[in-house]
Amino acid sequence: MKVLFLPKYSKNGASSRYRTYQYIDYYKEIYDCVVEPFFEENYKPASYLNQKTSRIYLIKRYIKRLSLLFSARKYDLIFVEKEFLPYTPYFKLMFKLFKIKYVVDYDDAIFHSYDDNKNKITRLFFKNKIRDVVRNAQWVVTGSPYLTSYAQQFNKNVIEIPTSIDFRKYEAKQSQNKNKNDVPIIGWIGSKTTCWNLLPLVPVFKNLQQKGFKFKLHLIGFDESLIHLFDDVSIKIIPWNESTEVDEIRRFDVGLMPLENSKFNLGKCAFKLIQYMACGVPTISTPFESNKKVDQNIGNLFAEKNEEWEAAIKQVINNPEKFKGIGQKNIKNVRENYSIQANKDSYLNLFRSIINHHQTV
Repeated sequence: MKVLFLPKYSKNGASSRYRTYQYIDYYKEIYDCVVEPFFEENYKPASYLNQKTSRIYLIKRYIKRLSLLFSARKYDLIFVEKEFLPYTPYFKLMFKLFKIKYVVDYDDAIFHSYDDNKNKITRLFFKNKIRDVVRNAQWVVTGSPYLTSYAQQFNKNVIEIPTSIDFRKYEAKQSQNKNKNDVPIIGWIGSKTTCWNLLPLVPVFKNLQQKGFKFKLHLIGFDESLIHLFDDVSIKIIPWNESTEVDEIRRFDVGLMPLENSKFNLGKCAFKLIQYMACGVPTISTPFESNKKVDQNIGNLFAEKNEEWEAAIKQVINNPEKFKGIGQKNIKNVRENYSIQANKDSYLNLFRSIINHHQTV
């Protein structure tokens, strides 16, 4: 039986890497898998439409994706990440004509990229696009409660499977002794496009330092051009590297996940927290539903206002043994609920039920 996977990115794209690629070896044990990303490995999506060469490349990728859809009948199942073609309408007639049946997967609120877009033309033509993709899917897979609630408005066949980590990658490091830090390390992991979520906490860090609290900030993937905003706060910018991220996170005494209260952020899948927790690190995060769900009432902290963030960081600094215990509970939680080893069967059972249904119809 053949399954066609249509991720948006190559393995270089975090969402595609965690929602599709890291499960492929499990799928290949049962199915003949074909993986065709929209953007290839040597392409940087952030630059598309900026240059003539990028536009030509994009047109070629549209043609490639359309050719795959025209041959869709060859496959027993089509698994789509987010959408078939970015910034094009949903062609319902084409899907009916070629009898294309698919499962669609969401790990963020991409629908707000259309219905809440600053560009009026984009809103006008595409505001209902993701709604239509969801409505016509056989099944919808979501990564957070917010995304689940959205999808359930338009499709009754919705299953929530959290974005997960490969626990083997983290377990291999847990046998290594964790060196005690001279001063507490407050950590964050992200990218240049998400680091603005951390900036509102700069006054918190400065205030804590002025009050005599000793700590270091370790920021993985942060935009170095913004380091001047932290003034005299002790800070270390660490370039993101897949091969070293676990080692770097394990050095944290607490991991932060602040999020601005925006529509897009509400759909996030708490993945930073899952990474911290897999390393045995306690967390402080914005109290969005997805973040609270991941906590499983273990005792990780939540904060909204700056004074709440300051109080939470003080708790961790002043009670290291208590939060070390919470970190150990976090490891167990991730292993049992937020690892690909725990969640692969949810995908496989879904695929099996859909393919069996196709064969009996």
